[in-house]
Amino acid sequence: MGLLVECPVCQYTNSESSRICKGKLRSGEKKGQPCRFPNLKKYPGKVYWIDYKHHGKRKRERIGSSRVAAEARLREVRKSIVEGKHIFRNKNTTITLGEVFDWFLALPEIQELDSYRRFQSQIKALRRLIDPGQLIRDLNVRQLEKYIRERLNEPSPSKPYQNIAPKTVKEELNLLRNMMNRALRFELISSVPIKHYPIIKIDNVRKRVFEVEEFGRLISVCPLWLRRIVLMAWGTGMRQNEIIQLEFREVDLSYGFVRLGASKTKTNEARSVRLLPEVLEMFKDIPRQIHSPRVFLSATQKPIQKWDGRCAKAWKKALKDAGIKDATFHDLRHDFVTRAMRSGNSSHVVMKQVGHKTESMLRRYHLVDEQDLLELHIDQPRSPSKKNFA
Repeated sequence: MGLLVECPVCQYTNSESSRICKGKLRSGEKKGQPCRFPNLKKYPGKVYWIDYKHHGKRKRERIGSSRVAAEARLREVRKSIVEGKHIFRNKNTTITLGEVFDWFLALPEIQELDSYRRFQSQIKALRRLIDPGQLIRDLNVRQLEKYIRERLNEPSPSKPYQNIAPKTVKEELNLLRNMMNRALRFELISSVPIKHYPIIKIDNVRKRVFEVEEFGRLISVCPLWLRRIVLMAWGTGMRQNEIIQLEFREVDLSYGFVRLGASKTKTNEARSVRLLPEVLEMFKDIPRQIHSPRVFLSATQKPIQKWDGRCAKAWKKALKDAGIKDATFHDLRHDFVTRAMRSGNSSHVVMKQVGHKTESMLRRYHLVDEQDLLELHIDQPRSPSKKNFA
């Protein structure tokens, strides 16, 4: 029975007297190796736990950053055990929603993710419309339903004259659910406060493809660096991040393939992408840079780390100059899938090319319009014999 200290790197709970963390790293290239965080005893931001046995079972409680509070709780537990009155404390009555937010964003394995900044933005929206000072036990479905209504009525920061998309709100609530489940696994809370989250209906069928003449106008007004990226998306169906992070070592021009490792794809599975003649021709004009292994560089000949405001601004300007409305960069991917399916390729081949795991996902991207319906035909059955009506 005593006090423990949580390591700020691997979250292992060490004895308070420990100077070096005895846990193992949970993420990164050195996952599974000893943590050995130094000066743990003198670390100013320590998080305290208490450790004790009750009815023969070892139990731990996460208290927080106050050593005084940890000592007080330990005394309370000792007294209750001696008197036979101890009841395990419900952590949901002491920890707030805001503390769970802060704890989640401080996790090293979360900070390493490419989606970390998106998590920050989503949590910012959650903090604004759901009181972060309330206890976990007070979070309920009514609050989430109110959150959905208010959020859907807010204007979109990126799309003029449109409100926040249902898909955005659904992703924010999914993050909230995932945070609660993770907090439960880490024993930060005693139980998840909400088991059944409100359902948000999403019309996620893609409805935009580019006409041939329309795409020609777009390509003609794009600056060279953007034109190459746009042509790559239109001609391969690759995702935006897969394109801007592409390196020359992943391109095999002799066989006409891009070979992506598992770490480069959204599905975490290695994938080969066929390069069609238009794209292969483009690669002949892309020079290799000594200072960067990347294929696609910005206007200043620097690697594009992510699709930031400057990239989005250049894309929007190109759309405006081409006279194209209601189009997104991702529509280039939808366009490829639609053209590939209309050309008679099997759904299995198209799924492999673009990295879809299920046919239902492929159907979202494949636009069926009246032109497709004109090709509908049904073989006429044989005329029924008279005896069928006898």
